[in-house]
Amino acid sequence: MTLQKRQAIKAIILLLFASFIFILHQTGDITNFIHPNYLHFSQIASIIFLILFFFQVPRIFKTLEAEHDHTYCSPWGCHHEEEQFSIKSLISIGMMVITLLLGFMMPYKTFGADEALVRGIQYSSFNHRKSGDIDLENVNIKRIMNLPIIRLDYTGFTDYMGIISKYPAVFEGKQIEIEGFIAEDMMKKQKVIARFQVTHCVADAQASGIILTNSDELQLMEDTWVRIKGVLKVKEENQQYIPAIHVTSFEKIVTPKNPYIYL
Repeated sequence: MTLQKRQAIKAIILLLFASFIFILHQTGDITNFIHPNYLHFSQIASIIFLILFFFQVPRIFKTLEAEHDHTYCSPWGCHHEEEQFSIKSLISIGMMVITLLLGFMMPYKTFGADEALVRGIQYSSFNHRKSGDIDLENVNIKRIMNLPIIRLDYTGFTDYMGIISKYPAVFEGKQIEIEGFIAEDMMKKQKVIARFQVTHCVADAQASGIILTNSDELQLMEDTWVRIKGVLKVKEENQQYIPAIHVTSFEKIVTPKNPYIYL
């Protein structure tokens, strides 16, 4: 019986990939990469990797009589030269090993101010709704207008932000409370409170935020998570009217466990 080193390496890689995805689920870090609605897909992937590992294990050991017996070959061809590592196999194995090392050893960092400025912060809504949604928008506007304070926290950020950014003049003068991180746009010399919204995974994350009109008067450090209270204003920028906040008070908060808003 001969130990097939290349087959053993493949089995270890499959097991490590299955373990890596399992660990991400156990720690909850998986939501830093994908939308919670897609968690079952990654769980299925982990199970598939584990099944492939068990199929791979018998191939690690080959009896002497099977060394050159073509009856033991797979439908995809014979591999009697298992002990020989070609450049192609070394590159493919190396890429997978590097991926695993980075996953296990590198710390995870959620998107913040730097990434928001690189990707661009959305201040107004560019969603073009169907005519049948106009009545629904009117209902939402009335509902928000009746609120004593508009709270843009984890649960209300997406719905309220979409309406406010689309009709900023309607809500001018309303009290608002919002949680997010501080980003500073040096080109425009203004500070913004923003959050990332994720549709499928962090690759499509888009930062949405509101400009702080009196940020120069406040000690707001970039990338600091804060809860801000203030009054909604309207600001004209690039021939567009966008919402802004005149801050009346703020407090620093701990970075949320799930800093992203999932659409």
